[in-house]
Amino acid sequence: MKKSLLALAVLTPVLSANAANVYDSNGTQLSVGGRVQSVFFSANSSKAGEKDSSLVNSARFNLSGQTKVNDFISALAFTEWDLADGHKKNVGDNIKSREQYVGAQFSKYGKLIAGKTFDSTRALSLSTDTLETLDIYNDTGLNGDRRNGVVRYDYDNNNIFLSASFQIASDEQVVFGKKRDLESGYSLTAGYTFDDVFFGPLSIKAGYNYLKGQDDDVSSNVYENSTKLGNYSILDKADNYGLSVTLGSLVDGPYIGAHAYRQNSYFEPVSVQNSGVESYKLRDLKHVRSGYELLGGYNFENGISVYAGYEVQKQKISAHNTQNSEFTYKRIPVQVKYTYLGVKLWVEAEFDAGSDKKEKYKNISPVYNGEFTPYSNHTQFTVGARYTF
Repeated sequence: MKKSLLALAVLTPVLSANAANVYDSNGTQLSVGGRVQSVFFSANSSKAGEKDSSLVNSARFNLSGQTKVNDFISALAFTEWDLADGHKKNVGDNIKSREQYVGAQFSKYGKLIAGKTFDSTRALSLSTDTLETLDIYNDTGLNGDRRNGVVRYDYDNNNIFLSASFQIASDEQVVFGKKRDLESGYSLTAGYTFDDVFFGPLSIKAGYNYLKGQDDDVSSNVYENSTKLGNYSILDKADNYGLSVTLGSLVDGPYIGAHAYRQNSYFEPVSVQNSGVESYKLRDLKHVRSGYELLGGYNFENGISVYAGYEVQKQKISAHNTQNSEFTYKRIPVQVKYTYLGVKLWVEAEFDAGSDKKEKYKNISPVYNGEFTPYSNHTQFTVGARYTF
């Protein structure tokens, strides 16, 4: 399978190879899938208590269907839930929708879907997103950017990859790791794959994403949704652009991936004085995440894979009458995993490579709803087991 096709399969997991085909008749297919896993986290992962090791279980369940309308069009749908797990910092005692969409496959001319899913730029981060929990994207919450109100078209044929998406107004959607009220947006990603370069296909992709926040009644909304007075931030707009390069396959043999990105968030800071009546807005708060990730590894025929990488992310926040704050995060993740059919076992570790010390920022006031967050610079490791059906 070509690397570009593999990326699209992960981006839109309809009728995936892991799912069980429970119905197939007269051009209609229905598949059921999911997973159950348990992961041991070292104390520095802070999954339970303060500096306590923990064992975290989780489960997912999904349904997917596809019906052939004619020789050109097939209707499709996919839905997946994170199931109740009893862990407050994860899902808790609830069932949460993870991804849901309906759409159509137009033969070899692409796929159109609408619902809760990724925007087009997700195809870029897939180039280095092979670790389960320990990498900068997971640490900073950026891997959870599935949003309601997304309409996306994907084309992956003749070595050409094109993906375009539009964002329709929706409340409390994840933008770069935090929930925001969105009014509109769009994204576009394009790429090309060169066959048989050195030891495998060479794929190059570039993309851009723009999002606009809702222009709501800031004073009342901030106060009604807050438990205390103070400083808050309302999203004005955000954009994200990046580039990815991959060589080889994530399935067998050697693999090299690289991903560079820059994410800009612009906010309307709000200071609520009393009961939401007296407030002011300053349109000059900017939060920037920029970084790059390098990944290399090898997939052996016996099911064992070994990966290692180097990741850098710089966060910078600038605001009216406030000294600029910066934090540089540098990490070295490593992973050894074994896969056989639906079974996956792994060991991951993440080592610091010269990050700024978190303690340096302990006296910074947590204004702007925690937009600026210096993350842990301690060594972490996990051991996990998963069964996928």
